[in-house]
Amino acid sequence: MIQFSLFGIPVRVELWFWVTTAFLGGALYATNQEAVLKTAMFMLAAFASVLIHEMGHALTIKKFKQPTQVVLTFMGGYATYPPGALTRKRSFLVTLAGPALQFVFGVGIFFLSDYLPSQGKQVDIFFYYLIWISIVWAVFNCLPIYPMDGGQMLSAVLGPRRAKAVHMTGIVTAVIIGLLALSTGQMFITIFMGMFAYQNYQYYQQVR
Repeated sequence: MIQFSLFGIPVRVELWFWVTTAFLGGALYATNQEAVLKTAMFMLAAFASVLIHEMGHALTIKKFKQPTQVVLTFMGGYATYPPGALTRKRSFLVTLAGPALQFVFGVGIFFLSDYLPSQGKQVDIFFYYLIWISIVWAVFNCLPIYPMDGGQMLSAVLGPRRAKAVHMTGIVTAVIIGLLALSTGQMFITIFMGMFAYQNYQYYQQVR
């Protein structure tokens, strides 16, 4: 576990974050030095991109004068704040800030990359992954599947009285994407969406 502070906000990086990013970066198939370096570049790019995403949340929470910390863990991360401390509007803005900052960062690096001289193959691979992860992860996170950012924004808009609608939307969206992924042989995404569909089904059952 790694701990440090950024802009006065505590950050904790758990072992599961590195395990997940190594798996997504192809560590299981890294059988030579070049593949290992590519996996390492993917892990570093994922760390930088996800940290920027979570700092978007955390800095907005801090702007609203609430205590926060960032935790990078399995399949991403989260920024904490006291339960009930934010209005629905502020909760929406906090949630939006993460993918918005990450997306703008990714697009910015994409356009700047045309004007930056090459720094070597590994650095070029790092920036390729950094751009790709930032844009794709930001867009993916805005899907209306709770507890991803899109689902949380939908929850903030609809409010607690329409919690069933939030979770039903999550179930339907996850199932559709899971089936599309299955049809193209993307088993990891299929499993991932299946987990989200089941999680939202459990939430749906708990809502009174």
